[in-house]
Amino acid sequence: MVKKHLNPTKIDFIKCIVEDCLWQIRDTKNVDVPDLVEAWSIEVRPRESKSVIPFVRGIQDNDPVSFLHVKRIKKLDSDTLRVLIGSKEYIPDRSTFDNMLKGVVFQYDNVKDDNKVPKVGPSTKSLMLKWSEQYWPLIWRGNPNDQILNDYIFDMTEIRSLLTKIAEESRAIRDSDSMQLPIVSAFVNPKSGKIIISKDYRHSGSPLDHSVMVGINEVAKEEQERRDRVQNGTASEKDIHQGETYLCLDFDVYTSHEPCSMCSMALIHSRVKRCIFINPMSVSGALKPDSGDGYCMHSNKDLNSKYEVFQWVGEELEVPGIDSTVCS
Repeated sequence: MVKKHLNPTKIDFIKCIVEDCLWQIRDTKNVDVPDLVEAWSIEVRPRESKSVIPFVRGIQDNDPVSFLHVKRIKKLDSDTLRVLIGSKEYIPDRSTFDNMLKGVVFQYDNVKDDNKVPKVGPSTKSLMLKWSEQYWPLIWRGNPNDQILNDYIFDMTEIRSLLTKIAEESRAIRDSDSMQLPIVSAFVNPKSGKIIISKDYRHSGSPLDHSVMVGINEVAKEEQERRDRVQNGTASEKDIHQGETYLCLDFDVYTSHEPCSMCSMALIHSRVKRCIFINPMSVSGALKPDSGDGYCMHSNKDLNSKYEVFQWVGEELEVPGIDSTVCS
């Protein structure tokens, strides 16, 4: 984790733009709506805090919810403290809770499992104070999205190269006078570095053959072929060293047009790491908050996986326009 002022990557943390080229796409409509989780807490006497704090520190790394933005202890009165123990994602029921605290050296009572706590800190200090009053005391550590952006890794040379490639392929389809839609995607395998270029094949008869869906299928096909070679003894050293690819786990995906809801959800299911697109789709797109119904599919709080999304806003990469109602 590099400090912001030491990061060699140029990042505009206000506009969320990286190297004047990549605009981070996120659900700005709901960014300051708290994503609440339920958590367990107990009441203790102030003298017990010296024993409670080491206990909490000993278990906090196992909790899938990071409470680094939360004050673990809040004062109820001069003789009572309420201590946040862990989330219900980590401690699902009372039996698990009792087993976890069995044998502790401190005394406690008034166990509560319905404390509502923001899962992520807010973007402003004033909102932090408001949420602290409304839910549970928080710590101001700055806008959490700043650190998210700061931790991202970008190979701008590769990004430019791949976006230029798919833009060229897209224009070539347009210039061929075929019935094919000029939508092109690229999938990059993080293990092998191999790049799969996929195109839209709906003109061949299948309405599901969007370029993203074709790319996902191609990744699966190549992985099956690799496994077959390993099984029948014809695998190369590279095949063996690469190991198994699970779906599209941690893949970077580049595409000429903002994906539709079907493709955006398919990328969720495929466990990709990042999607970068060139042209937004104001009606059929499912990633930008002002596209389509504003799904922001990649960061939807109700889904069990997420991925990074950026729109190219750097030097112009000419990509043929298509009807905004066409799903891409």
